[in-house]
Amino acid sequence: MQSRMGARRIGSATLAATMVVTAFGASAAAQAPACEAVQVGTAVIRCENFYTDFWPVINEKLDALYEEARNTDGGNLVIWDWYPRSEKEIAAFNARFPDINVETQGFEFQLSDAIITADQTGQRNTDVVSGSITSMTQMYDQGYWADIDWTEYGVPAEFTAPWGYSELLPDSFNSPLLVSNVTKVESVPTNLEDFASEDWVGELGVVSWLGQNFSGYGMANGEEAMTGLITELLDMGVLQISDEAGSLLSAGDLSVNFGGQVFSENPDLALQGFDQANAYAQFSGVNAKATNPAGAALWALWYAYDPDWLTTRLTDPEFATSSMPYPGLPSSTFEQTTGLARINQDAFTQVLESPTTTFETAENRDQFNALIDAANGIFYSQ
Repeated sequence: MQSRMGARRIGSATLAATMVVTAFGASAAAQAPACEAVQVGTAVIRCENFYTDFWPVINEKLDALYEEARNTDGGNLVIWDWYPRSEKEIAAFNARFPDINVETQGFEFQLSDAIITADQTGQRNTDVVSGSITSMTQMYDQGYWADIDWTEYGVPAEFTAPWGYSELLPDSFNSPLLVSNVTKVESVPTNLEDFASEDWVGELGVVSWLGQNFSGYGMANGEEAMTGLITELLDMGVLQISDEAGSLLSAGDLSVNFGGQVFSENPDLALQGFDQANAYAQFSGVNAKATNPAGAALWALWYAYDPDWLTTRLTDPEFATSSMPYPGLPSSTFEQTTGLARINQDAFTQVLESPTTTFETAENRDQFNALIDAANGIFYSQ
């Protein structure tokens, strides 16, 4: 049972989260510039004039948020995620916002449970929430994402409109990918059905928690077809479910890993997209239970769009395995990408621009979740 003290603290924090919006949002809509729009794939709209016309407005909001954040809860900002934020990332944030003390923890699969438990027991909670539309379903439906319209901070409506949630600030893009060992195979099918061949027996690996990688195929063909393909690949001995799939691929024991981005510039590995993929924007937001909601909004906007930080994210090898920044940003943002980040970005772009890719949205969220559950049901029964 929640304590009275905890209930009072949460009530005050929820009010504060509302005040973050109303304090700065009054004039933003009237001054909103027009997006110089370029369609990227079937879902994303790129604003080529983002840094000339939108960023100055956002930057001004950041200065105001900073003043509020540094005077709230002693300037403490708590960020919980799957993995703790790195010291170098926090240092980059503090280079501009020096009086914010960032405390971070990683909880992996237990992230949602940790946030809910902190709420129920009246403990200090994370200020920032994050995730994709399907991964944050439980948290969203239980009211943990503060009702914020990010366009009131200067973010283009074109960034939030495709996904159906104004509370979700898009900060990156992700999708499953096919990683192959070029010492074993010269080419890899782009259609998942083509793996159902004797030529691929024992050659396709996937880790146990990535049944969701088949959900794009399911969106295109239906749940029965998806579960039928998974079952066929397993029965034929093509699909190998192993939490060591990446290592087995590098060692040459597998030809293809049905996973995601690569984590080394191993010349033996090649990366590509595939047909009928699932893809998703990733988002940050303000926890409705936040103690420092201004700090959460400050971090979310900085992480998603600050040009200096994005240059670091795209060119510093330490951040090469970060997700691709939100592709609604100008093309010049991505042209600077180097090294391993470029390898991953090029493969993500294949999926992003493919006309057969299905993106997670508010409209298809429940269908995606049902497909993910069905795929995982097969995976975890093995």
